[in-house]
Amino acid sequence: MKKNWKNQGHIVDFFFTLSLFCLFAASALIVVIIGSGVYRNTTLQMEENYVARTALSYVAEKVRQHDTSGGVRLTEGEGETVLVLQNTENTTDTDYLTYIYAYDGWLCELVIRDDAPFSKAQGERILEIDTFRLVNEGNGFLRITVSDSGSSSASCLLHLRSSQEHREKP
Repeated sequence: MKKNWKNQGHIVDFFFTLSLFCLFAASALIVVIIGSGVYRNTTLQMEENYVARTALSYVAEKVRQHDTSGGVRLTEGEGETVLVLQNTENTTDTDYLTYIYAYDGWLCELVIRDDAPFSKAQGERILEIDTFRLVNEGNGFLRITVSDSGSSSASCLLHLRSSQEHREKP
């Protein structure tokens, strides 16, 4: 009889150890599944935000680079508002204009001579976007809004330092 109880004790120990291992394995599997879901959602959000934020950062930096008297202006080009940047500190005889605009679902940039005709189809595609809006808010403020094909949208309000140059000094 002692031999029988001894074997049963080992069997109980074995099943306890096995159930503890299975519990640990199941817990580890659940943590991995939850972690992969969180990772997938995070990467999707980063991809959604990437396009809108990158386009916004690109345009904002271009505006800052050309923020001199007469260097930044908005104009109408083929029915939409277009950002026109001009290097006013040009040392050569030829002036170039940089146009930034939306065309066929893309943020585009076109650099041409100031006497050349503007055509949206000629521009270089930069990023795929859904909408690109430029609004002159007055007092030297320029609002830039970009949204991508998803639901992500980003907006930036820039103050043009060059707008201070046009104000009368007391």
